[in-house]
Amino acid sequence: RKEVYYMIKKLNKMRIKQRLNYAFRGIIIAFSVVSLLVACILLYMTMDYNKVLNNYAFPQGDIAMAMDEAAEVRSASRGIVGYDSNDLITSMKKQHDEHVEAFEAKLEEIRPTMITKEGKECMAAIDKAWEEYIAIDKKIIAEGATTDTNKSLEAQRMMINDMAPKYQALDDALTNLMNVNIKKGDAEQQRLFVLMIVALIVIVAVVVLVIVVSTKAARAIAKSIEEPLDGMVARFDTFSQGDLDSPFPVVETEDEIADMDG
Repeated sequence: RKEVYYMIKKLNKMRIKQRLNYAFRGIIIAFSVVSLLVACILLYMTMDYNKVLNNYAFPQGDIAMAMDEAAEVRSASRGIVGYDSNDLITSMKKQHDEHVEAFEAKLEEIRPTMITKEGKECMAAIDKAWEEYIAIDKKIIAEGATTDTNKSLEAQRMMINDMAPKYQALDDALTNLMNVNIKKGDAEQQRLFVLMIVALIVIVAVVVLVIVVSTKAARAIAKSIEEPLDGMVARFDTFSQGDLDSPFPVVETEDEIADMDG
């Protein structure tokens, strides 16, 4: 209220043109500030949204593909030790190596997005599980990539007893990483939603404040021009009717109306 009072006093010391220019310039500046505030909030929210996508949403798809590749590696290994045809064994080994390469490439795509402590710990667990799994996988292939029935049966026994727990550990590590990303992504999404609500409240509050101040200033300017003019018109009316003694109304502004009164 005090700020508005001092602003009105300042306006009353200006000429009408200056007063109007000052008021309109103030309104334009105020709404420009609001527009800049909105733009900054939108920019921040866009950047934060991109962060959520890049660090939590997109990696979920990559993790799922890595899990698929790991499953394909295991399936190819089963084919290698299960087939009794050299051509089929060679074909499955080729597929096996391709899936191994694809899995490791997918891990390297995921790794840079793991920026949290939990994410990095999950990646370390995946690396350890994969190293242990691929080690036993190589032994099994070396043993069972043959048409020799006894060797194939031994390799299949190793798959059940030795490789299955290693694969489960790898799958668990990948699943844990997926869950971490989902949890972090959901938390970031909720934070972004709260930020959006707060931003909307702030923007609405600032707009309302600007409208209230601008309306009061406009009314005050209109009143400072209207009332002296009405008083002058009324006095001129009595003057035209022969009243030469009544004083002219006192004008408190220092503008063109005050000049007329003087």
